[in-house]
Amino acid sequence: MRIVSGFMALALVSVGFGADRYSDFTDKVRVTGLSRLGAFSLLKELTTDVGPRLSGSAGAEKAVAWGQATMTRLGFQNVRLVPCMVPHWVRGNTETLVATDKYGSFPLTVCALGTSPGTPAEGVTGEVIEVQTLKEVAALGDRAKGKIIFYNRPFEKTTVSGFAPYGIAGDQRFAGPAAAAKVGAIAAITRSLTAAEDDVPHTGTTREPGIPCAALSIVAANKLSAALKNGPVSVNLKLSCQTLPDVPSASVVGEIVGSEFPTEVIVMGGHLDSWDKGTGAHDDGAGVVHALEALSVLKDSGFRPKRTIRVVLFMNEEISGTGAEAYFESAKKSGEKCVAAIESDSGGFAPRAFTTDYKRLKRLDHWVPTLSTFEIERLKPGGGGADVGPLAKIGAVLFGLEPESQRYFDYHHSDKDTLDKVHPRELELGALSMATLAWLISEEGL
Repeated sequence: MRIVSGFMALALVSVGFGADRYSDFTDKVRVTGLSRLGAFSLLKELTTDVGPRLSGSAGAEKAVAWGQATMTRLGFQNVRLVPCMVPHWVRGNTETLVATDKYGSFPLTVCALGTSPGTPAEGVTGEVIEVQTLKEVAALGDRAKGKIIFYNRPFEKTTVSGFAPYGIAGDQRFAGPAAAAKVGAIAAITRSLTAAEDDVPHTGTTREPGIPCAALSIVAANKLSAALKNGPVSVNLKLSCQTLPDVPSASVVGEIVGSEFPTEVIVMGGHLDSWDKGTGAHDDGAGVVHALEALSVLKDSGFRPKRTIRVVLFMNEEISGTGAEAYFESAKKSGEKCVAAIESDSGGFAPRAFTTDYKRLKRLDHWVPTLSTFEIERLKPGGGGADVGPLAKIGAVLFGLEPESQRYFDYHHSDKDTLDKVHPRELELGALSMATLAWLISEEGL
């Protein structure tokens, strides 16, 4: 009995050591972060003082200056810019759609999709063909010529993850207009990528559309679909958006240099640009301030990492990713070793998990008790994100912060993505989670 009890005691001591090894670290980080809620203060600056930050705009230029000044104010080392060229698409003041059926005409709420060309002043008018998939469009052939294609595939309701429906339905916005143009359509309209049953349309980029394209609110999409069940419907779409020449911009970089392995780098970041709808609070103001606050909390709690921890605020994620490409090229030439890259681009809700492409994921299970201090429940297979993705080519292990997902697409790319939709404590916990993961990687390597 004594031998068994002794063995059990030894086991408990071992388990306790594994769980408590970083308790001093998490205690200090927790008190520092939750006492000040610095992430929310930074997000208020970014969304209020800077505002929307569409690539190529004056807001984006202001955001770069803010990022550089903020990193300097927070005491980061080697604060600098990584230049890149970015697209300059302008929405314009006119976004209208009027539908006409056998009963008369009625307006529907729309917004232009990013990179859409504008229409003539009188708009474009054509009969509507409703579809669910890109395959349906390809099968239309000549029947699509002169028509306006209406993609009306709703968000899948039966998935548990709030992020999954976006991946399922997203091609109708991203590739749908180009597919419609290929068969001779004169415009494309898409159901917004959201499940929110309201009259607020959600924008987003589309690749080389070739024809004017816009997103309908869910209320508008449902109304148009109902009208089509009673017979033909034509619509007149007017957009004053335009694409101007590319302009120079930059991603913003700052760091704390490692005490033992300064040339081994851990990147944390989000994207500094946002759409011009709302103020980009969740997408991706939250990711920007997660990274800034994570490094600031580490510094202010008195910790210096063994490896360099670097914050990168990437420019132009929303349209074409040139900021990520430019940073990747600079990292490749630097001679440094990029150990890991952590991205936050899924909103500022309460943290739940980190996804990773690490091939030996089970080896990291002993980190979960430490990460659970800030409500991280698990590490699971997955990617890092669009901006850090290229860094895998130079050996970086990718991680992505996964917050609670059910409300994110209620706000995403819309006028509703504003500061009041972000809870200060939930946002701070995301920052502290990133700080903890970066610290663990810095201490133990991968």
